[in-house]
Amino acid sequence: MTGLEAVATALRLARSGTGSLVVLRGPLGCGRSAVLKDAKRLAESQDVRVMRATGARRERDFPFGVVHQLTGGEPSGTARPDGLHDVLVAAGLALITVDDLQDADEESLRALARSAHRLDRIPVVMVVCVRDGDVWSSSPLVEQVIRQAAHVVALQRPLLVESSRLVACLRAQPPPVRSVLDAMAILGDDTDVELIMSLAGADEVGCTAALRAMDRLGLVDRSVPRFVHRLVREAVEETMAPADRVRLETRAVRLLHDAGRPAGVVAGRLLDITFPQGPWAVEVLRTAAASAMEHGAPLVAVEYLRRALLERPQTGWRRAALLVELAAAERGVDRAAAAVHLSVAARMVTATRERAAIAARFVPGALVEAPPAVRELVQGIEDELRVTRPHDDVLGDLALRIEARSHHAECMAPDGVVRCVDRLGERPDETFPTTSAGRELLSVRLHCATIATTWRAGDVAAISQRLLAQAPPQPDHVHTPIATLVTTLCAADSVDALSIWLHSAMERSLAANAVAEQVLIEAEQVLVLLHRGRFAAARSIAASILATAGPHGLASEVLVTLASVAWETRDDHLVSRLVPLLKEQTHIPALSVAHQMLCGAAGVAAMDLHTGLAHLRDAGSRLRDLGWRNPVLYPWRSEAARILWRLGDVAAALELAEEQHALAVEWGSAAGVGKALCHLGSMTEGDAGVAMLRQAVSVLDDSANRFELARALWRVGTRTGDRHCVERASAVAVECGESPLVARVEQGDGGRDLTGAQQRVVELALAGRSNQEIADLMQVGVRVVEKHLTNAYRKLGVQGRGGLPAALSAIETPPPVRTVFVDVSYGNK
Repeated sequence: MTGLEAVATALRLARSGTGSLVVLRGPLGCGRSAVLKDAKRLAESQDVRVMRATGARRERDFPFGVVHQLTGGEPSGTARPDGLHDVLVAAGLALITVDDLQDADEESLRALARSAHRLDRIPVVMVVCVRDGDVWSSSPLVEQVIRQAAHVVALQRPLLVESSRLVACLRAQPPPVRSVLDAMAILGDDTDVELIMSLAGADEVGCTAALRAMDRLGLVDRSVPRFVHRLVREAVEETMAPADRVRLETRAVRLLHDAGRPAGVVAGRLLDITFPQGPWAVEVLRTAAASAMEHGAPLVAVEYLRRALLERPQTGWRRAALLVELAAAERGVDRAAAAVHLSVAARMVTATRERAAIAARFVPGALVEAPPAVRELVQGIEDELRVTRPHDDVLGDLALRIEARSHHAECMAPDGVVRCVDRLGERPDETFPTTSAGRELLSVRLHCATIATTWRAGDVAAISQRLLAQAPPQPDHVHTPIATLVTTLCAADSVDALSIWLHSAMERSLAANAVAEQVLIEAEQVLVLLHRGRFAAARSIAASILATAGPHGLASEVLVTLASVAWETRDDHLVSRLVPLLKEQTHIPALSVAHQMLCGAAGVAAMDLHTGLAHLRDAGSRLRDLGWRNPVLYPWRSEAARILWRLGDVAAALELAEEQHALAVEWGSAAGVGKALCHLGSMTEGDAGVAMLRQAVSVLDDSANRFELARALWRVGTRTGDRHCVERASAVAVECGESPLVARVEQGDGGRDLTGAQQRVVELALAGRSNQEIADLMQVGVRVVEKHLTNAYRKLGVQGRGGLPAALSAIETPPPVRTVFVDVSYGNK
């Protein structure tokens, strides 16, 4: 099938509402662009709307450049995860063409991959061209787009003029002509004749004559002037001696600067020059970096500022100031490098005020991840300030900000929380800070009190809400201790105001093109969704964050959030992707715990209950060593209890469930107490178990986690035959967006729930126990076990053991959109 035939076939299918992706690939000069032009004419002849874009190597660092070509919209309209898809949905029957996909920016590639994945639901045909052999053609993002293709057409290279003949022709030209061609090759897309003459060292007559001669040869269009094909430019570059090329590039960049070209254009050329150019180059690079940040391209800004370091001496305040500026650009995309650069800058200055100003810029999470030497530096500056006891407001504020960062790093380090708790006291201080620096320190203390459950959830939530009301929802809050309020409020089950606050922060980040901050805010929103019981929405956004991670990976707090989503939803895709990522960073305590918990979930999913239990116990042991006690943030006991129950160790299971409940009561959040009661009630037979489940419903009525309420209602309804509870569970589940669970609820059998004995027999059967082994564990006869299993099969509507996993999991928790781990009661295969 030819490329045009593939497009025609796709257009026919699109008229029936099913879109698709067609990939045209082949080597240089194979005619991909010509096929795109033919496809455009074909679409227009059929009254199909056409939207076109072309990737450009020089524009790869500008976010959503290709998307904006397609949509013609404002950046704020399409710089969202589903911005392009929304435009395509509204477009109706349409043909989307993207030439030179390998040269598209990363944000556009991610948007195209997302949209291509859902083309089968809309009447849109997307055609993309990829040049084989290009260094970017095999990048993960390009491959991600290609994998969505319904048709991949390999185009063949037509007969081309041999490059050797072209090079020979160029070498045969007289020096004046060669000089003009060299200048054109160096200047590239800049076709200013005056610049060409200056760089070539030619006058107007000589330049005109050279262009006329090359025009006759069919190599140059002298009216512009420009090369007729990129192959000609490449051949000219091949004829240039390396020394001549360096000399011309150096002269060209200064000529462009003197001619008033934009800082970004000049800075891009400075990147190719590896020796100092003087103070003017630093100012150009700094200006270009600031512009790149404003346009949502922090990686470009980082590249410019790193090049600017080449222009500064190895020591001195000027280099320190440039390092601080570089760290500000890096903190959202490579915060490990930012921490290193800040520490180097702090060592370059001697004045206490300057060192403190630098130390106050550390991102709290980056300080946790940084090498010990960096933390010791900050601790040293904190000690220095404590000794001097600053009296002026500026230095006093800096001291509070540094203390907040140091306190947070200590709290998240091994054995550190114990020392932090000693400073907290039994109850929060009634004094409320009046400065942003004071609020940063109080935020960290509240976070420490939360993970150690030193203070009650109600007290923590009340103060955190006041702090949140005082803090403006700026996008850069993610780089400050204020970000810890998100985890604190989620653990305290107080997220309504937080949700609104984060929405405002995201809106501001979109308006400011703060792309790095958007990922971090999105992760915070995911955590809020999770603690509101909106599992499907949280899972979808978490998968998107993971799929579109930048080159330097994800921040540790983002990984912890994604791990929480994977734990709560038991999504096999998230677990399988996260486990290796977490394993690489187990030196960070929070990621070590998350790794063990997800390994436990994976073990249970593989029906290896003993291995799963071992991982969870390792996580519990690690948490005890760290002093992290919060049962909402670290709910390993509930799953371990479930495993022990399935293995037949009822006493140990109940002991862990009771311990989880006691910790939840000690912390005091409604979600934590209600969930623990629900687990404990499910393991307790008779009226006592029902009473616990009813109490769970009463507690969860006051919780923000609506799905936990739905789950408790469902358990009460199916255990007691209360149809009202079942119907209410259905309504609350719909509110949470869990329609698969609603279908299960509505098909439920009211009071015909499993009895405690039947539940235990089923759990043991799921664990792989034979009927005889179950009988021995329960100290009953085999006939009794068989009777329990028969009644359980009838109530669950299955034919035998093979149907138990899906049936039992369906009444436990909502099935995710993806395939999930069936035996931890989160969905069905």
